[in-house]
Amino acid sequence: MTTDKTTISIVPWKHYIKITVESLLAFYVATFCVGMFFMHGGRHHYLLATLLIILYLFVIVICSKRVLEKLSLPALMLVIPIAPLIALIIVVTLIPILEYF
Repeated sequence: MTTDKTTISIVPWKHYIKITVESLLAFYVATFCVGMFFMHGGRHHYLLATLLIILYLFVIVICSKRVLEKLSLPALMLVIPIAPLIALIIVVTLIPILEYF
């Protein structure tokens, strides 16, 4: 069996899934940390709240930069309309977890 350019997959699905899962996990953990901080009296610590918000925005910027650089244009055209829905689902699924702690 020969391996020339015609048999190589055009779309690297494993790479796309890896980037997507890593970005979603980073966003999920960052949202969990912000939610946990503010649910347990973090409103009175202005310096720590500001630092946490800056770190949260940093995670969002790095994740979106990574997705924009690594995914192809057709993959981005699929992800961009779905991204707000995914963010909303992540936040809604965090509500029972945050209430438990």
